[in-house]
Amino acid sequence: MKKLLTLSIAIIALRAYSQQTPSLIKLSAEKLHARVREWPYPVNGITVMSATPALLWPATNGKNIVLPMETGSEVPEDPNIGNVAYKVLLSSDSNFTKNLIAGAPQKWAVYPLHQALKPGRWYWKYAYALKGGSWVWSPAYDFIVSSKATTVVPPPVSDVLKRNEGPHPRLWNMNTIGDEFYRNNLNNKEAKVFIAYAERLMREPLPTEQPMRIIDTTGKTPLEKKKIIERMYHGFGDKVGTPIRNLCIAYQLSKDERFILDAKRRALNIAAMDPNGLATGDDFTSGAVLEALGWFYDAGYQVLNTSEKNHLKDVIRIRAKRVYDHLPNRFELHVSDNHVWQITMRNLAIATVAVVHEVPEAREWLSYLYEVWTARFPILGTTDGGWHEGNGYFRVNYKSFIYLSQLFSDFSGVNYFNLPWMQNLPYFMIYTYPPGSPSTATGDMWENIPHMVKGQAWFADALSLKVNNPYLNWYVAEIKKDHPDFFKGTDDYLFFRLLNYNPDRKQDIKSPADLPKTRKFADVGVVAMHEELAKDKQELSSYLLSSPFGSSGHGHASQNAVTVNYKGKTILGGSGYYSNFSDPHNLLDYRSSKAYSTVLADSLSQRLGEEGYGWIPRAISGQHIQYALGDASNAYGPILSSFWLDRFSQIEITADSSHGYGDAGVKLFRRHMLQLDGGIILLYDELAAARPVKWTTQFHAPYYTITAQQPTGNQQQNFIINADVAKVAISVISDAPSTLMVHHQFAYPAVNWAKVTDDDGNIKVFSSQWHAGITSLPAKQYRFLTVMQIKEGQPEIVKVVPTGKGFYECDLGGWHIQARLDGNRPAAIQVSSKTNRACFNYGNLPLSFEGKKYVPKVAGSSMLLEANGNSSHQTEVTDELPDVAKYDRDPRQPE
Repeated sequence: MKKLLTLSIAIIALRAYSQQTPSLIKLSAEKLHARVREWPYPVNGITVMSATPALLWPATNGKNIVLPMETGSEVPEDPNIGNVAYKVLLSSDSNFTKNLIAGAPQKWAVYPLHQALKPGRWYWKYAYALKGGSWVWSPAYDFIVSSKATTVVPPPVSDVLKRNEGPHPRLWNMNTIGDEFYRNNLNNKEAKVFIAYAERLMREPLPTEQPMRIIDTTGKTPLEKKKIIERMYHGFGDKVGTPIRNLCIAYQLSKDERFILDAKRRALNIAAMDPNGLATGDDFTSGAVLEALGWFYDAGYQVLNTSEKNHLKDVIRIRAKRVYDHLPNRFELHVSDNHVWQITMRNLAIATVAVVHEVPEAREWLSYLYEVWTARFPILGTTDGGWHEGNGYFRVNYKSFIYLSQLFSDFSGVNYFNLPWMQNLPYFMIYTYPPGSPSTATGDMWENIPHMVKGQAWFADALSLKVNNPYLNWYVAEIKKDHPDFFKGTDDYLFFRLLNYNPDRKQDIKSPADLPKTRKFADVGVVAMHEELAKDKQELSSYLLSSPFGSSGHGHASQNAVTVNYKGKTILGGSGYYSNFSDPHNLLDYRSSKAYSTVLADSLSQRLGEEGYGWIPRAISGQHIQYALGDASNAYGPILSSFWLDRFSQIEITADSSHGYGDAGVKLFRRHMLQLDGGIILLYDELAAARPVKWTTQFHAPYYTITAQQPTGNQQQNFIINADVAKVAISVISDAPSTLMVHHQFAYPAVNWAKVTDDDGNIKVFSSQWHAGITSLPAKQYRFLTVMQIKEGQPEIVKVVPTGKGFYECDLGGWHIQARLDGNRPAAIQVSSKTNRACFNYGNLPLSFEGKKYVPKVAGSSMLLEANGNSSHQTEVTDELPDVAKYDRDPRQPE
């Protein structure tokens, strides 16, 4: 296998740009999350908090590590990945003699444990073999099971298969709960409305294989034509498949055979469609047809004759094998093969359960899906409830999260809604997508959710049926109060509501007013800071983004980017439009750092790929001061990801400095962000590079215009954002001359050539947006201090005064602010208010609060002091690693 990339963690002195401080941690890993797994887990004697951890390792084709390949990618699949088998040994001693667990040979490179391990040290290793070859063993690895480890034990595959040996209908345990489902919903108003809807549905004509929309391809490149044709048929599978599912549900609700007979008529119609044709040939459309056929085969089994059953089984087998045959030894290793996790895994799982005892291969399909789900879910988060790609594309996963969690719970007996990630998901939603406010404005399709939308509302409501969190219940209640129209009619989660309908259900609703104002989601790299969570329509909220996943998948190169929302509107956020996953506008602007309120070095973006990562070392939640620190020191450099380089080559563009990518030698970018009572936000940037570079701090107003103001000298640049909800004034101060550029041009023009639509089905208009950039003279070490005022009244004029030794001070809104902007001296910033009785300190400034002198316990820490009555509260934080950097390390490296 190729050399595995290392993750070594060192606490270092940043000599040229920081005092020697044991509070600072520098990560030297090239990546924290590999696109496909490159090192085993768990190793290096780490302590795991689960008594049933999943064992993970790099896959091989027999000679080399398996390289990244995505479903539908232009990168060809390795032809040998299907010729490999693996097995695992696990023991409580290094000689593998005590408490031995020996896994049977398998085709996939994950091994979730199905029995609880005793607390203590365990050893494991894996082997691979080509067909007919001998086993090649890995070294032995070790880990420790904590005495406090959770002991939820997912049953083995053999038990899962036995649980599903009953008669049809098997899906959703209908062979057990079918009569109860029918009786429970007899007086359910939603059920009656749905049955009436199904009556109308039966009168609809049978669909034919034709485009959903016609889009002119004249003058388009071959790649654009291909994408446009896909777009023309996008949604066809759901159009022809969803009615079949709905008729099956109506039959189970009413026991009226007319519904299942019409479902049969429609199922046989789509079963005759060409699996290689334009209408149902791609992974999305074919997957939707596969799921619909699984629904009907299971629910309508009794109305099929032998010939019809055999025909449907053959069609299901053909379409299912096209999905499954490209999964083992590839999909389970991937950081997130999005199409599969979002949609086709659900399609395959539903069809597989429907035919698991009638199609011989389906037992293997179900075994694989169950093992991968148990080992890897949730793929783009761990325990904190966050999702790496941002809320815009998070929504594409919602339907699968709900239904697969229900499905796997049904046939395993494990409640997957009790996972720590699921239990924390309500907080991620409340903090990053409040019911009356926009979201974090990052990641693909963020612009589709400038406010609350139906999909988010339906998902939150569905989740609340399984996760009984009083704050989530508040979230749903607020949405229903503001948008009662969202819950009229049928939607993708109606069946889930019917399945979990309880007319006597009592909800405990609790306002988030008592929650901390700031919450850190370290796994995905988001800190959310709020003025008043419970008053989301009136409050100021801000976000610091810096993801350990880098710009993987639908994520963007937005490390240390800032979003600011006020009164339900996005003031600062990302810019550009999602027209296609990798067209020129996407790669050169929308997905790049040029689209975000972060820093460019010599006008170069952070790199695309997992290598361009950031992380959140610190955060503090106070009463009057909110604080976060992001580290994007590892985000810069040339693009290394073969996946992204291939995307550039497909559109015949080079990822070099002429297109905004390359290596400027950045060594340090730590951004301190403070949200202060009174509508003030501060950014304090520590920057360093191996050579002098021009540093540009950028700001984007996706919905408003920006107007340059008269500079204050040549070291303070000022501009305003002309928002309808507030007066927004921003000043950027540095220790050396800088220049301001305000414009409304994209780095590459935004053209809706694929005719993409918004959430309501309207073709999106790609209007111009406003941007501001403040650029320094070339410097190795540099500092920016940004002062934002977001107010309904007139902002104050910021008067910053140099006070010697690189320090600058100003008074604003009752706050005294001082910061060292000389990049060659140790960094320091202090903010205090006698009115609010609060003080923040970072660095070596003298610290006095409420008549008492304070000295940080650890040099270089961040400290918050706040007084209430006669008492003072002190919070001091140093760098804390995200879980991936604590636990998931290359085993050949020292700890």
